[in-house]
Amino acid sequence: MEMKGIRYSVLLIVMTMILSLSSCGDRGYKDLPFGGMNGKVQKVTVWHKMPEVWHVNVKGSDVMSIDALAYDIYGNEICSARMDSAGQIESEAESLFENGVCVRSIQKIDGRVIARLNLLSDNGKTLEYSKDIAGDVTRMKIEKSSFLRKHKSIVSENGKVTSVNTIKTDRKGRPVWIKEVNPQTGSEIIQKNTYDDNNNVTEKHVSTKGNEKEEVLYLEYTKLDEQGNWLEARTFNRNNLPVEILVREIEYW
Repeated sequence: MEMKGIRYSVLLIVMTMILSLSSCGDRGYKDLPFGGMNGKVQKVTVWHKMPEVWHVNVKGSDVMSIDALAYDIYGNEICSARMDSAGQIESEAESLFENGVCVRSIQKIDGRVIARLNLLSDNGKTLEYSKDIAGDVTRMKIEKSSFLRKHKSIVSENGKVTSVNTIKTDRKGRPVWIKEVNPQTGSEIIQKNTYDDNNNVTEKHVSTKGNEKEEVLYLEYTKLDEQGNWLEARTFNRNNLPVEILVREIEYW
């Protein structure tokens, strides 16, 4: 439940075409990969290492699986992969962006393409895609709107709304309040973020509809490069149990 509630974000990984669509077509607000960065950044790769054994008060543990994601300078996720503890790729996804809009995306499992996403139309506010998963083709539409610091995205498939995402940002453009709703299942997740002076998330508070207990994640940044950008971050829950280790590789111009 801890990791399930954290996905927007950080969390959490694009391994299905529906979730990967959340990063496609967003021409306005951009959720940069884990904090603002100094210097002329060309590309960012983030490795998510999930611990297999959780020990109280122990920051290091064995790795169960690894997720790697690469972003372009604008925060668009251009590729991702999930690997086992031996480094073998289990699934991967690639996306092509033009002028800030995702025009094509594919997902592979064991090297075989199992899903495709192709842009059909773009009128500036509404994007339409053809989504093909194992031969099951659906038409997807993304409607985006913004008012002041509030950003809203509505995703529908074959005319039925599948998700409604709302993001409120602070004056620095950082997402401080995120709400994800699935009208079909009735699920609702709200995430609140706290930032440090370097625009890095230090706390995440996640509440789920029907669950009175709020999940809390704390992030510690342990390594910095010469530009002052972090290279390693560790996340813990309210019981100080390790949840995830993030390792970031940054390429500069």
